[in-house]
Amino acid sequence: MQELSQSKIVCPQCAGENDIPPDGRFLECTFCGSAIYIDKSKVVNRFVIASNFSEEQAEGNLRRWMAGNFQVKDLDKNSVISAKYFYYFPLWYFKASDRGADKIYLQPATSTSVSEIKNVQIPAGSMKPFSKKEFNPAQFVNPDVLYDNARNWLEQTGVTRESVAESSLVHIPFYQFYYAFGGKQYTAMVEASSGMVYANLWPAKSEIPFRMLFGLSIATFLIVSVLSFVIGFAVGGRGYNPLLLGEIVKIFGYGAASVPLVIIAYFVAKKV
Repeated sequence: MQELSQSKIVCPQCAGENDIPPDGRFLECTFCGSAIYIDKSKVVNRFVIASNFSEEQAEGNLRRWMAGNFQVKDLDKNSVISAKYFYYFPLWYFKASDRGADKIYLQPATSTSVSEIKNVQIPAGSMKPFSKKEFNPAQFVNPDVLYDNARNWLEQTGVTRESVAESSLVHIPFYQFYYAFGGKQYTAMVEASSGMVYANLWPAKSEIPFRMLFGLSIATFLIVSVLSFVIGFAVGGRGYNPLLLGEIVKIFGYGAASVPLVIIAYFVAKKV
C-alpha cells in the first residue's frame, strides 16, 4: 500500500512514479505494466484470477449442484435458466499475520446479494496482474466499496491494521445464472476458477415429511418399548425375569419396527 504524493503515484510493484490520471481509479504502471487501483489517498495492486471454465462447463456445475441432497427433488431437471452473465467480481484481499501464520481475508468490493462469495478460496500464485492485452475491461465490475470501509470491516472482525501485511484488489471470474422454479426466481453464481457454486437462497427440500417421519419413529419405538415390558411382566409370573424378558422382546420389536420405517424413509427421500 502506497500513499499518493501530490500529482504522482508510486507503483507498489516497482516503486516507479506515475502521473495521477485526471479521472478514473485504474492505472497501468508505465515502468512495469502493473495494474494499480487508486482509492482516495491509497494505491493498491490490481490482480485477476484466470477463468478455467467455459459457460457450458459452468452450467454443468450448476446442474450438478441443483441435484444435491439439500435441494428440492428434480431441481436440476425442472428449473429453467432465464439469463446468464460472465464478469469479474471485485474483492478486497487482505493478508494478515495471525499467530505467526498468514491468513487471507476477503471482502466484496461491490454490493451483492450472494454474501457467500467472501468464502472464495484463492490458490497461492493464481493472482495475475491486470492487463488490457489479456482481459476485456468491459467484463470487470467496478468497485463501489471504498478501501477504508473494507479496512473498517476488517478491524471489526478483530484484525488490527498493524497485522495487515498486504492489501490488493482482486477480480474473481464468475458466471451468474438466473433461473425459475415453482413460479419463483432464484440466482446462483459459479466461480469460474474452481467451479464452486455460491447461492444464498434456493428451492430447498421441505422439512415437514422428515419431521413427520422422525415423530413417527419416536412414537413407534416408544410403543414397542411399552409393549415389550408389558409382555415381559405378563410372562414373568411363569418363572422368567420380567425386566430381562422385556429387554429381549424389545430388541426383536425394534428390529421388526425398523423395517417399515426404513422403507418409508427411502420413499420420502426419493419423493421430496
